Amino acid sequence: MKAMLERVKKFLLMPGGFILTLSFITSLIYFRKLLPELSVRYWPANTGQAFWNTFRDMCGLVDIKQVILTLPLDVAALTVNQQNILRIAFQNPAIYISYLWCFCVAAIGAFTIASQFIYNLIVRPIWLRQTKDVAWEDVEMPTWQPDQDKFSLVVGVQHNPRDLSIVKKPRIIKIPLNSLRTGVIVTGTTGTGKTYGALYSYTRQSLYFRPQDQERKPGMLILDVKGNYCDKVLDFIDEVGRRDDVIIIELAGQYKYNPLHKPHIRAQVLANRLRVILETFSTGTGDSYWLDKAESMITEAIKLARLAEYGYVSFTIIDNIIRKKQYKQMIEMLSQKKEKGMLTPDEIAMFSTVTDYFNLEYEGYDQKIRSIIESEVTRMTAAFITDPSIMETFCPPREELNFFGFDELVDKGKIVILRMNSEEFQNLAKIMSTYLKLDFQSSVMTRLTRPGANRKRPLVFINDEYHFMASRTDGKFFSVCREADCVNIVATQSFTSLIQSIGDKTSVQAILQNLVNKIWLRSDDDFTIEAAQKATGKTEKSRRSESISESGKNSSYSWAYGRSTASDSNLTKSVNYQTVEDYIFPYDFFRQQLRILTGVAFYYLGNPIGSIDQDIHCSVLHLIPYDHLPLKPIKPLLRAGNDSAKNNMAVAAQEDVTIRSSVAGPPERTIQKELKEPERESEQKEADFDISQDGYKEFTEPVEITPVVLSPEMESGLDPESEQTLKPKTEDGTPKKHEEIEREFDDFWDK
Repeated sequence: MKAMLERVKKFLLMPGGFILTLSFITSLIYFRKLLPELSVRYWPANTGQAFWNTFRDMCGLVDIKQVILTLPLDVAALTVNQQNILRIAFQNPAIYISYLWCFCVAAIGAFTIASQFIYNLIVRPIWLRQTKDVAWEDVEMPTWQPDQDKFSLVVGVQHNPRDLSIVKKPRIIKIPLNSLRTGVIVTGTTGTGKTYGALYSYTRQSLYFRPQDQERKPGMLILDVKGNYCDKVLDFIDEVGRRDDVIIIELAGQYKYNPLHKPHIRAQVLANRLRVILETFSTGTGDSYWLDKAESMITEAIKLARLAEYGYVSFTIIDNIIRKKQYKQMIEMLSQKKEKGMLTPDEIAMFSTVTDYFNLEYEGYDQKIRSIIESEVTRMTAAFITDPSIMETFCPPREELNFFGFDELVDKGKIVILRMNSEEFQNLAKIMSTYLKLDFQSSVMTRLTRPGANRKRPLVFINDEYHFMASRTDGKFFSVCREADCVNIVATQSFTSLIQSIGDKTSVQAILQNLVNKIWLRSDDDFTIEAAQKATGKTEKSRRSESISESGKNSSYSWAYGRSTASDSNLTKSVNYQTVEDYIFPYDFFRQQLRILTGVAFYYLGNPIGSIDQDIHCSVLHLIPYDHLPLKPIKPLLRAGNDSAKNNMAVAAQEDVTIRSSVAGPPERTIQKELKEPERESEQKEADFDISQDGYKEFTEPVEITPVVLSPEMESGLDPESEQTLKPKTEDGTPKKHEEIEREFDDFWDK
């Protein structure tokens, strides 16, 4: 009742409600004046009856002009009130018309208020009860077809936006590319479904976007610091036939990658990247002085290595220069080349700065200071020289390099995956994941200015356990990468873990501000919950308070009962209702009420100006597990008219794929259906793809999702492995080398 009165109050304060109320009061005043003329005996008790009789009589005179035109009137056919109304209309038409308008407006206002009252008091409670009584087997899940025209992601399903109750017909929440460019971050404690319901699901959907279109298939960077994320992603890649696009960077793997071999990047820019990596090992801002000194030394060491090693730089060479003091021999050798005229003018200028640094500045430091600077540098280089397999993969000879950077990802839609267990190689995994991320960011930004770069395909960055390789420069990149159509999807356990990793709360806030779309699963972190409450906003809530008071006469203390007694005692109970502003989702909702695969989403739809829908939304979200998506395995299509193409079309049309539900229910009910995958041929001939707009076809059809529930293992937070995991296979033969070298983009990293 209190809430209803508040709604009535708001209605009266609105312009329309104010006009209706004023009209209603005016009509009552006119009605009081007209009562004597209408032959109605006025008493407060029969005011309502008189009002109704007048309304009925006026409805009998539908058109006053038509009545006048039918003169002479059949007076016997009219009631006494109708005769009096006609007389008033003839004598004072202005008063009659004014009264008529006020009467009609007042009737509309009364009807509106009465409808609102009935809805809030009767209809809405009944609807809510019916909503909460909906069983999972009665839920009719929506169907959709993956959009092959514009890149988008279905992030989940919405039942009730403000609670966990379910409805019979929920709706999907699809975020378009215009919104995805603003970034997505998923937070939740262990076992809430971040990987199973969010990261796997979004990765699989991304791979299903135009997988055979050589111009628009997404280029992706996936950082796997656990070592098992890659296996499931390879399953998704096999479904869409993109195994040839995969580049897996791992120890003793097929690809050799030297992070420092960037001939077209200035030494200062390259050293700044290494400084960013060193900052990930620092816990605060107190080490900035020594980081500056370390960056200067790395800059000059890179210059020296390029002069002495004919432009080739690696971590082992940097370690030899700094830790093993080989800079002296290199400087002596270059001095001899200079005397013989073997150096170009640019090389002579670079050599001059190198000798000035090492012979004057570095040698002038106290031994203690030099030791501190060297220790800062060797914190990173030591991770590359302790294991032969590490040196073979990340410090190979120049002729063995076969992965040069991310321009190929941008231009050809490659899928680069870093697979490295952080528990086994903690420092190395952090260094390589951070460096690959920075290298990827550089190629993304050069996409806008580099001649010949592909600007059509979306680029996707996916990182589970984001706190492990988060850096302070990420916020800046997230804010400027939108024009390059880069989608950043990250997941972490809490916002506090980001602060602990970066060591700077201001940098974390900048990162969170530029990752606009947020999904909060169940969390135990106070900072994360407070941020979620502030983002989702407040609303007016009614609070009920009770107080009980007791009074009596002749009170005394009874030693027999051990308490006070009184005669003629009275017990009074008072109930108070107070309207207060409180958060839409309370603290306990995030900490205790959220179940597995459920959370609160704050998302941006990016609707154009003038759209009816709001741009910003917040709602309770039900995640869709990756194996419950209505996606069919796609076989590559051959050129139109080819017999093989017809066969593939026939096979794809006959595939019987049953999809499991996207909504989790009670653990007592478990319905599991098989997902039949096409047989994978070990030896498949290379296809000549037709990537034209008319030649591209998609075999994904709208599939109705059958509601099912989670098993006890899934409810406990485990990631069930129902299908056999496909292990990556090493291809025979010499891999092709990338023909294009990364271009310089110094301005972005200098800022």
